[in-house]
Amino acid sequence: MKLFKSIKWMLLTVMLCSPAWVSAQLLKGKVVGTNIKNVTIEYSPKGDIMETEYKEVPVKDGAFSFDADLPVETTDVGIIVEGRNDLGAHLTKGKTIEMTITEKDGRLLATYKGEGSDISQVVARMKEAYNIMRYFSLDPSQKKTKEDFLQLLDNEYVAVKPLLKKIKNKQQRNYYSLLNDAECKEIKCRILSNDLYEKKLNPKDDAEYKALLEDVDINDEISRISGLSLTKLLSMMNQSVDFKSDMGPYCTELMQLTDKLVTNPALRRQLVNTVGYNYFTFGDDSGDYHAFFENYKRFSGSENADIPKKYESKIAAWDKTHSGVPAPDITLTDRDGNNIQLSSLRGKFTYIDVWATWCGPCKKEIPHMAKLVERFKGNDKVQFLSISVDESVEAWKKMIEADKPAWAQFNIHGETNKQFSADWGITGIPRFIMIDKDGNIFSADATRPSNEETAKTIEEQTK
Repeated sequence: MKLFKSIKWMLLTVMLCSPAWVSAQLLKGKVVGTNIKNVTIEYSPKGDIMETEYKEVPVKDGAFSFDADLPVETTDVGIIVEGRNDLGAHLTKGKTIEMTITEKDGRLLATYKGEGSDISQVVARMKEAYNIMRYFSLDPSQKKTKEDFLQLLDNEYVAVKPLLKKIKNKQQRNYYSLLNDAECKEIKCRILSNDLYEKKLNPKDDAEYKALLEDVDINDEISRISGLSLTKLLSMMNQSVDFKSDMGPYCTELMQLTDKLVTNPALRRQLVNTVGYNYFTFGDDSGDYHAFFENYKRFSGSENADIPKKYESKIAAWDKTHSGVPAPDITLTDRDGNNIQLSSLRGKFTYIDVWATWCGPCKKEIPHMAKLVERFKGNDKVQFLSISVDESVEAWKKMIEADKPAWAQFNIHGETNKQFSADWGITGIPRFIMIDKDGNIFSADATRPSNEETAKTIEEQTK
């Protein structure tokens, strides 16, 4: 959200300071008239969603603060307030922006003081307007039509326009006006493509979709930051994507297309990240992953050599998590703080959901998981459990207490999560795992609850 951790900016070296008002803070925040215990800062000076990191900042006595050693003069940050509507701010190196969060009719609002306050107002409104998760129906019972989403998008685009006129600097005003257009176009592409895929149609063959991307310059910086560059590149692909299988052919074509068309260094790095993430997160180990990895390192080049290093542990994990080998053990913690070893749960076929409260795609699978649990209710040969990797244990507890899932819930975080992810080669969530009754790996990267093959597999293994 790690796909979709929403959609979601990079944090280089971040130092979180105490909530006391101290000098040289990039952001000082106040919360007035609403009970907020923490906010989460997300940002990327390079604008690469694939390198987004999130830092939770506590709110104490109605105040919070954030500082970072910015590698650039200015950057925009997203501010997620306890899972509610997104806010944002425009930060300037060596300067302080003050932010006050209030609540009106259940919606959080922000006002700003300091250099860049006019831009911060725009950034905050755009973060809310173009939050990709607003344009999906996570709950099937609240499904909206393509027309509903397009109307919402148009309303949000219009709402941003008056704020753009208030940006004092002409050059900055022009930049954010172009970014507003690009962000809106990118979301429209997403809405159209989702609708087409649901109808089992290819966006590449749709006239409206193609017209939207026709004038997009792949190497333009605003196109890159908005996501339009990647969307256009993917629209040129011939190889179909086949998640949960060998992603080698698809990722190889994307590398070839990048070598041919991409000249923007920042976009190339983003694509190096994208290829690695797609191959090692969505693909399985059925292809020649050692050969692919050598090609991927060549593609990354010396300037992006740090990226393939992140996946060396994935290669090692694939080498040791083949079906039939003993499942790595780990200590799980339940909602009451009790610890249990994963190995102690052997004796039944086990289906595991690895997720987090901040992960949109994870939450989209929860209703399907609930249906799966209900389907096998009374079958004492299978068990279901969810493992949250939330660093905020309170956020996890709050969600499961509200949803009251009918299957076992555990949390791992910190070093335990790092070890678990390394053992299983987890580079993104949601992730699903199947372990046989003897405690051996059946599938280290299993199909999702929404995939009808999942139920079929469980039925076959629990006859």
